[in-house]
Amino acid sequence: MSLYAYAITRDRPIELDGPWLIRHRGLALVVADVDLDRFTGLEFDDPAEDSPLAVLAREHDTVVRAVFRHEPVLPLRFGTVLESADAALRLLAARHEEALVRLDQLAGRQEWGVRLRAAAPEPPQLDGLSGTAYLMARRRNLTAADDARRDATAVHEELTRRAAESTRRDPAGDVLLEAAYLVDVPLEDDFHASVHRLTSGLSVEITGPWPPYSFTRMELADA
Repeated sequence: MSLYAYAITRDRPIELDGPWLIRHRGLALVVADVDLDRFTGLEFDDPAEDSPLAVLAREHDTVVRAVFRHEPVLPLRFGTVLESADAALRLLAARHEEALVRLDQLAGRQEWGVRLRAAAPEPPQLDGLSGTAYLMARRRNLTAADDARRDATAVHEELTRRAAESTRRDPAGDVLLEAAYLVDVPLEDDFHASVHRLTSGLSVEITGPWPPYSFTRMELADA
């Protein structure tokens, strides 16, 4: 039976329902037995909440969150499977110093997501509108869109100053800002107040708190 690897954390007592810890010099890898047949034929474009992929993803997140409630955690990529406990120990040995340093950096911090959307532009009233007036209305909409993108960049820069770390993804569609921020727990109220102050009049969605999914870059090739 192969091992599914959820996350790296500190070697501390943690009560988990099912998964267990493989320990090595102060680190622990959270693992569980896995039947590889569960990963066969997964439909990655299936949006259904009860799809096999969605069920597996929720299981992954549930375990990572259970650890995160007690200790800082380095979530591993969804679908990380190791062939044996020896492979798990090799992983911990290969990333030992890197993981210890990163866990210390993440302690006492949580990830928050912020998404800003643009307001839909007013469609021009074409009845009786001259070509020149139509072009002027379209230009105003384009200028407003450029201003909104600049505003989103300013919001991100300000929120970055209030976070320990940040990362911004390429926006798509009507999304102006898709970003994640690693925030010290004692500063979260101030961070949220800043989000609402800076985004007044914009459509904003805040998600979290999350384990630091966006701030873990652990390569596992050596395992």
